Amino acid sequence: VYISARSIDEVNVQKIMEEFGGGGHLTVAGAQLVDVSLEEAKNIIHETLRYLISKGEI
Repeated sequence: VYISARSIDEVNVQKIMEEFGGGGHLTVAGAQLVDVSLEEAKNIIHETLRYLISKGEI
C-alpha cells in the first residue's frame, strides 16, 4: 500500500511518513506499507496518527 501525504501549514507530514519508513518534506511526503491489506493499512495509519497526536508531535 502506497501512502502519499500532503499538508498545508502546520502538520509536518514528513514526520508522519518517517514512522512508516518513508520520508519527504514538511508539506509533501510518502511511504509504503508492505504485505498489508488496505484495511490493515488504514488501521496502522489511524493508530500511528493517534499516537503522534497524543505525544504532541503533530
